[in-house]
Amino acid sequence: MKRILIVGAVAVSLGFAGPALAADLPVKGPIAAPALFNWTGFYVGGHVGFDWFDKDWFTPLTPINIVGGCPLCPASAGGHTDSGWLAGGQIGFNHQVGSFVWGVEAQLSATKLEASNPNALAPGFITDHSKTDWVATLAARFGWAWDRLLVYGKVGGAWAHDKYWTSTIFVFPVAQAVTDTRSGWMGGIGLEYALMPNWSLKMEYDYLSFGRRRETLGPTPGCLCIQFQYDIKQTIQLVKVGVNYRFGWPL
Repeated sequence: MKRILIVGAVAVSLGFAGPALAADLPVKGPIAAPALFNWTGFYVGGHVGFDWFDKDWFTPLTPINIVGGCPLCPASAGGHTDSGWLAGGQIGFNHQVGSFVWGVEAQLSATKLEASNPNALAPGFITDHSKTDWVATLAARFGWAWDRLLVYGKVGGAWAHDKYWTSTIFVFPVAQAVTDTRSGWMGGIGLEYALMPNWSLKMEYDYLSFGRRRETLGPTPGCLCIQFQYDIKQTIQLVKVGVNYRFGWPL
């Protein structure tokens, strides 16, 4: 009987002491979820890729072309296309609100696009040529982020540095010529993935449209030619891969 009373007393004392001891034990809080990547900040980077252009030449009925002797004006003089490489850099800024990311980006790319075609109004006598050596864009960028993955679109302005010239079957490889920096609009889509807090990889497609613009080609020295006008319609498409370094921004 005495042993039973002792065991009961110990059990009762442990019953009262258990909650007190449990209250003194450290309690682990909920494990915090890892913070999502934030795209806010200034960035700079570089890119490489390839591009191609399409250029259509038209001969408008203008006083200059009438003097130049164009009985078939207005008419199409034909067109040409070419593809090549590009390489350049970009600079921009992103700001993220929730999953929505907006920003602005400027890009400049060196390229080498050059092509020609026989002039449809004088085949075998005149050849039309064009060359583009750089393109640039300044665009707003809007996207949606899934942590380190950003899907975005772009829209803005575009510029291309072009040279247009004609050659003849005679000794004049350049009979008439003009150099021009053309402006237009652009649209694009892309993907960007953050490898580390500051470094990301991107892939992008851009469509640049420069509309139809009148170019006056003047005679080159030594050529017994006169100036002539063409309406030239131009588009350029770009596919690029690149890398960005983000400086970050106080949040």
